[in-house]
Amino acid sequence: MTGTRTIGILGKKLGMTQIFNPDGNCIPVTVVQAGPCKVLAIKMATAAEHPEGHRQVNQNLGKKRGKIARAKAGDGYYAVQLGFDPRPARTVTGAEMGNYKKAGLDHAMRCVKEFRLDAAPAQKPGDEVKVGVLDGVKFVDVTGVTKGRGWAGTIKRYNFSRQPTSHGNSLNHRTGGGLGRQHSISSGVPKGKRMAGHYGVEQVTMQRLEVVKIDSERNLVYLKGAVPGHVNGYLTLKKTVKNERKVEFKPGLVVRAAAQKAMAAKGGKK
Repeated sequence: MTGTRTIGILGKKLGMTQIFNPDGNCIPVTVVQAGPCKVLAIKMATAAEHPEGHRQVNQNLGKKRGKIARAKAGDGYYAVQLGFDPRPARTVTGAEMGNYKKAGLDHAMRCVKEFRLDAAPAQKPGDEVKVGVLDGVKFVDVTGVTKGRGWAGTIKRYNFSRQPTSHGNSLNHRTGGGLGRQHSISSGVPKGKRMAGHYGVEQVTMQRLEVVKIDSERNLVYLKGAVPGHVNGYLTLKKTVKNERKVEFKPGLVVRAAAQKAMAAKGGKK
């Protein structure tokens, strides 16, 4: 694990297509619209680190005393808050709209997320973050909400096997079977028991998906791998937390590659 935290980007899943690489191989990819995103706010560990113009906040003391300006306190951590996909101002409350106005917006955002950082961010409220933040990134971690599949049985939900369809087993072919209690379920169902229930609509993170192509003009990212969620679902993309695998760190692969080169030099099997 790298342990470093960098800024990512918000996006929307558009669908799937295929790309041919220079070798002529067909690669199935998922198209994601990544950005443009607006920086709505930044979080600083100490109050002195806030940028000029964002070091004071208004506090409402009621109708009689009105609003007063006070110094903004530190947040205790570094982070950047991004907003993606505009929405009408009439669909949010006045308090929420006040936060968007601080970033110079006259509308709200449908997707708002924070990215924690290890150091003070260089962005300021009102800046725009585009897909260029992923330049040079080969693998990303994608977070999204899975498709909703309603109430599902154990076969669909957990890939259980069917029971025998021979004589003597009547109408129990797709049931879950016993619950694992020794005598009865009077003491309750065992914790963590896999049973029928609601399936899907869970936030999951798929790690180390390959970035096949980046279209900076249209803010599109082409990813190879299982991207969670339905079409038009919102996603969070950031540099993977896993170390990139390098051949020189795997002696077995180095020896194998050297053997193949030696055989090829002798005119043997490549």
